[in-house]
Amino acid sequence: MKRTVLILALGLLPALLAAQEGNLVVLQNADSLEGRVIDGEDVRELIGNVHMTQGKVDLWCDRAIQYVRLGRVDLMGNVVVREDSLTLRAPRAAYHQEERRAEGFDGVQLDDGATILRARYGNYWIDRRLAQFSGNVLVLDSVSAATGDSLTYYRDDQRSIMVGNVSVNHRPDRVVITGGRLLHDGARDYSRVTLDPVLTQIDSSGGGRDTLVVRALAMEAVRDSARRFLAIDSVRIVRRDLAAVAGLAVFFTDGDSIRLRKSPLIWYQETQVSGDSIDVMVRRRALESVLVSGSAKAISRSTADTVGRYDQITGEMLRMEFRDRQLSRLDVETQAISIYHLTEDSLANGLNRTTGDRILMSFEEGKIRTIRVFGGVEGQYVPENVLRGRESEYRIPGFVWRTDRPTKDDARATPKRREGDQGKRKASS
Repeated sequence: MKRTVLILALGLLPALLAAQEGNLVVLQNADSLEGRVIDGEDVRELIGNVHMTQGKVDLWCDRAIQYVRLGRVDLMGNVVVREDSLTLRAPRAAYHQEERRAEGFDGVQLDDGATILRARYGNYWIDRRLAQFSGNVLVLDSVSAATGDSLTYYRDDQRSIMVGNVSVNHRPDRVVITGGRLLHDGARDYSRVTLDPVLTQIDSSGGGRDTLVVRALAMEAVRDSARRFLAIDSVRIVRRDLAAVAGLAVFFTDGDSIRLRKSPLIWYQETQVSGDSIDVMVRRRALESVLVSGSAKAISRSTADTVGRYDQITGEMLRMEFRDRQLSRLDVETQAISIYHLTEDSLANGLNRTTGDRILMSFEEGKIRTIRVFGGVEGQYVPENVLRGRESEYRIPGFVWRTDRPTKDDARATPKRREGDQGKRKASS
């Protein structure tokens, strides 16, 4: 049932739409206004160039319907809600005056000057400075883009939580991290991804051959004086000829280096390297050097291997240098031991066992060219007739040949959670 209908065309109509001082919704402009009662509810429809305010909040749209008793205004067409530096845009929205909450539908965007949020649906509480978005959520800042199913954003803390099908693209580093949950702290420039996270560093110039894939129980991104990514617990790494496992991996994107800690082990081509800590240097997507500290070991299958023969070297510190993706130099210090199988015309010919304070090897096309030993030199030659069948007796201390080298498919598999769930504990570099 209709009451008196008032139509105002092409004019300004300041009016009070709320009853209490301090919670007033004021109409600043509309081309026309129509008032009516529907089912006992006082409804006012505003059409054309609508501009309303509540305190410092401005509302603009093409058409609005205001429910006086319910304290709600439905906004339609080119909706803009602005409060200080924050702007919310949507094709359709509702403004709840008591909560001071803007609710956007059908594709909403919130821009606060530092971060842009987009989603199919979103709520923003003006006094609480809190946003909750859902449905194809996209978050953009100066260096990254994140997508997911839902997002909670705390403006005062510069903190956001994204859940479901999370993907974070760190554009300057060509790094994409996917997972089930993202926590981002803008004040500290820190992010953490959990629930089966995978880090991928895209090789944009090598046809994808040098793309890096990392899996762990948690991933962290830190941007401070040394921009870095951390993979925490049950880490598995694959990159072309390089693979690795560790309890913790730290990737420094500026220096293009990787630190591996907590029982690290790497494979490069047919060589297996382990120690207490391993630092990997990469230059122009190619492996440059590997530094191993503490109980360092390098093991590879001998070219004479028909019965489980392995060339081995160990010491307290080991450095490997590479050229053109081939090992060119190996330097081991402190209690150095080298076990090298000899071959002649592809036939087994025994082995040499050498110890010293330092052993320096040079390689050419993957084969040993020279061996130099310094300090406390001792050597032993074991002929073929003595060696055959007794290969396991000639192993360095702590010898283990691992067969669990990660592959690209394995790196994408869900890692097993260690007892005590170490992935829940924040790691530091």
